[in-house]
Amino acid sequence: MGAVWIIFSIVAYTQIGGLPAQSALFPKVIVYGIGITGVLIIIDSLVKVKKGIKTDESTLTKSVLVFQILIPGSLLFITYNLLTVFGFYVSGFFLIMAVFFYQTYRANNTKMNLRHFLRGLIFATLNIATMYIIFTVLLGLPVPRGSFFN
Repeated sequence: MGAVWIIFSIVAYTQIGGLPAQSALFPKVIVYGIGITGVLIIIDSLVKVKKGIKTDESTLTKSVLVFQILIPGSLLFITYNLLTVFGFYVSGFFLIMAVFFYQTYRANNTKMNLRHFLRGLIFATLNIATMYIIFTVLLGLPVPRGSFFN
């Protein structure tokens, strides 16, 4: 898993190169954090194997593959495609809503009802409004615009 994070951070870093310096600052910090986390995951695994706490056997099960890799990966893939069409704020709103519902379902095994839907709607709206105020109003950073809004 750590190696995947490192590879992702390297690929993401190559994509940031074309951005203006002011716009690239925040993504670079995130990419550095992802790369450092990948290194720490590898070191942690090696230390646990060496101490005998964890074996070097793979713990990848069908449940881990579906619920921790495929579904979150699909949500990110869908969000990326929405980003190119609708822009940052609309796709961010979708991602927050989807993660809110998915995480609540996984943690509490509850199905969505009207009250839960309204809580997710308010949570996503407040998060997107906060991001808009920080990125666009206070910092003046450009955010990705989708082709739908150009």
